[in-house]
Amino acid sequence: MNVRTIFLVLLVSSLSLVTNASTKKPQQSSTIGVMILAHGSMGSDQTWNTLVKEVSSPLKEKYVVEVAFGMANAPNMQHAIDKLEAQGVSKIVVVQLFVSSYSPIIRQNEYLLGLRDELADAPMPMMLHDHATGRMTVEIPKDLQPLTINAEILLTPPLDDHALVAEIVLDRIEKLSINPSKETVLIVAHGPNSPEDNELWLTKIRSISQQIEAIQAEKGITFGNIIAHTVRDDADAETHEQARLKFRKYVEDANAEGTAIVIPLLLSQGGVEEKYLTRLEGLNFKWSGETLLPHLNISRFIQQSVENALITASKP
Repeated sequence: MNVRTIFLVLLVSSLSLVTNASTKKPQQSSTIGVMILAHGSMGSDQTWNTLVKEVSSPLKEKYVVEVAFGMANAPNMQHAIDKLEAQGVSKIVVVQLFVSSYSPIIRQNEYLLGLRDELADAPMPMMLHDHATGRMTVEIPKDLQPLTINAEILLTPPLDDHALVAEIVLDRIEKLSINPSKETVLIVAHGPNSPEDNELWLTKIRSISQQIEAIQAEKGITFGNIIAHTVRDDADAETHEQARLKFRKYVEDANAEGTAIVIPLLLSQGGVEEKYLTRLEGLNFKWSGETLLPHLNISRFIQQSVENALITASKP
């Protein structure tokens, strides 16, 4: 049994204890549904998808829940909405389980859900799964239209710099930290293509860093430095190379003064985190590869997002 499988088993067990899902009959609202949006995986390894479904399972005690995987994937989102509305749902809270608000994915979500008049960016490529043949294809929609929705939509923000995210990142750091004052922590995210989005993304990571510093200060602990970085995987070749060189320079400078700890700011493991290692080949640094999932704080984030959206919507 590998480490990821052990994490999954522990997470499922913890959620079962919290919700008593196996013995307690759900008391669902007949009018409120929840749709979870997350990147997901359509490959043979479904661990990623299973984790997302498990952390959203506590909601099923109160609401009708559907998950739509993909990067603003219109067919998957429409399918989930249709299933919710078929069960009598008149209000849908849409939880965006993505790392950052500053992405074409989020803006396309807003357009598809009828909350934005026009597409702000070029349409996102969509991975389509033919259930009959099992084949997957990638298509770029030519005439993307908003989804057909009868229910009221309440859209919640992505993870960004939520306090629950900062707690997870600190947890990942503490597992690797030995001598904080001599350690430089690099919190590293995928990052967007545009420089404007990237700076906003980095601002949120810096906010996570500040929250961590505040928590540690109460304990009398101070890290040597905490650095925010994005690897810009999908950007043009020049931008990507600049990000790679900066990443290596951060680690080299950290090693000159002490120890580098690298934390991937990704929702779940799925291979992307391993690309970080190739960029740092030949350098010394501490690394566990642990992502935000699995962690109970993600389940708490989803529940808080739904509750806050409903409270806000109920205010006059």
